[in-house]
Amino acid sequence: MSMVQSNAEMRLRRLTPQQVKNRQVLLNKVRKFWVEGVLEKSLHDQVLIELGLEEHPDAIVSSWSMEVETPGAAKKTLPQGTKVVAIFDQLVAGRTLLILGEPGAGKTITLLELTRDLLNRAEQGLDYRIPVVLNLSSWATKQQTIPDWIVEQLNSKYQVPKSIGKEWLKQQELLLLLDGLDEVKGEQRDNCVAALNDFHQNYAPEMVVCSRIQDYSDLSNRLNLESAIYLRSFTPEQVSHYLDSIDADLTGLRTLIATDTALQELARSPLMLNIMVIAYQGVAVADLPTTEVVEERRKQLFDAYIERMFRRPTRLKVEQQYSEVQTKRWLTWLAQRLVEQSQTVFFIEGMQPTWLQSKGKRIWYRIGSFLIAGLSTGLIYWLSEGLIFGLITGLSTGLITLWGKPEIETVETLNWSWKGAITGLKKGWLLSLIIVLIGGMKGANIATKTIPNQGIYRTARNTGIVGLIIGLSIGLSIGLSIGLMDGLSIGLIFGLFFGLIAAIVGGGKACIQHLTLRLILYRNGCIPWNYARFLDYASDRIFLQKVGGGYIFIHRLLLEHFAQRSL
Repeated sequence: MSMVQSNAEMRLRRLTPQQVKNRQVLLNKVRKFWVEGVLEKSLHDQVLIELGLEEHPDAIVSSWSMEVETPGAAKKTLPQGTKVVAIFDQLVAGRTLLILGEPGAGKTITLLELTRDLLNRAEQGLDYRIPVVLNLSSWATKQQTIPDWIVEQLNSKYQVPKSIGKEWLKQQELLLLLDGLDEVKGEQRDNCVAALNDFHQNYAPEMVVCSRIQDYSDLSNRLNLESAIYLRSFTPEQVSHYLDSIDADLTGLRTLIATDTALQELARSPLMLNIMVIAYQGVAVADLPTTEVVEERRKQLFDAYIERMFRRPTRLKVEQQYSEVQTKRWLTWLAQRLVEQSQTVFFIEGMQPTWLQSKGKRIWYRIGSFLIAGLSTGLIYWLSEGLIFGLITGLSTGLITLWGKPEIETVETLNWSWKGAITGLKKGWLLSLIIVLIGGMKGANIATKTIPNQGIYRTARNTGIVGLIIGLSIGLSIGLSIGLMDGLSIGLIFGLFFGLIAAIVGGGKACIQHLTLRLILYRNGCIPWNYARFLDYASDRIFLQKVGGGYIFIHRLLLEHFAQRSL
């Protein structure tokens, strides 16, 4: 065992009660998001459920064959059924592993099976690092150093305050499971590999990376990892065994797959084989489309799968509220934006003005934010203090909303930090007292619950808290300094004014910007008004899967299929 690893494990044993609690919160989130939310609801399991085969063990395909390769050693085919955690355990200190495979070969499922096994260990004692799943696709947005990117992702995806994330990285308390290297934009993929190698050299982390094999082979750089495994495609015998084990009418599919070379090629992918079973169950061979082009066959399969999902009974209690045309349009728009923004997991609060596709809409976003902030706060002051004060307040809050970058920055946790307060004071704004108070508020603990659009809900709550604290503090200070008889009314006026300003600065701006963005997107038919309800509906139709407070398409290939559709 290396000295670095030994020091890291000693550190794990000296955690404070709050640190232990923070560790457990993240472990719970990783399990809920990725094991319960994705692994245990994989498309293969959905096939069994659709066909009523939950208790049909013969319908489960055993683990695909794997090849393992280590530097200086020949490739070795592993026995079928070998668990990836067994391979990982055989690596030396500072374990690093690369998982490669064709599209739909089961790379993410393999990664999540490893995640589940590592979680089971980490929950038994403090000697094991925290396994955390992150998707590399978002790295391309800013091309940060890997440590900075990890801290930001922990904050946005798992609500881990940045101070805690930095400490975890420094003390080597994380085991990183990085999916989607191939989802990084092609022109930036080599840079990402270089950044990962630099991170590995300087931090010596335990790390697993997933990538499609062709995209990885095309790179000029290579990851400096200890070992690599390749998930081999299904053999014709495995495909035949799987179809024979399914107790459903697959006569047409079996007949067509015997002669259709394009279908045979696609059936080697576990994902596409499951898609075939759902899409072509009960369909006569004469009714199945024919083509010898693999890409065209894949498109036909996904189209048939989508149509089949619309005809399945819904598990939701409410009646179907969205037409097929609406659902396809909204999912197409979402898929195109995710590809465009290099994202895999979608969070409602993560939408930004860059999602607006024209300069005119982005201008309306700025104007709309100004008007909503100005009119809402101006009206409050007008009704209480008169037109002049209302105009002053409305103009002030409107200008604050326009001030700075148009990006939406949520304020999800509030705690006091003197360092943040001093930073706020140094900014030297006219309203420096407000900036000092708000600048000192930042998160120190990990939020335990995660719901859709949680970032905006928490920001709205904190906006009210900030406004109330600042308003009462300034109002009482002014009132008491002038005198109880004459000062209370003046204190009320100033308290209300500064309270509204503080609310806008301390989170209200983000809420107003988010509302404006949602209004524009809704008005242009890009999203429904109740977005969370629609995304839950799409999840019930097995187009999406829920990951904590976010959503992902059931597979990257389905996301790409929707993204290629025309709006």
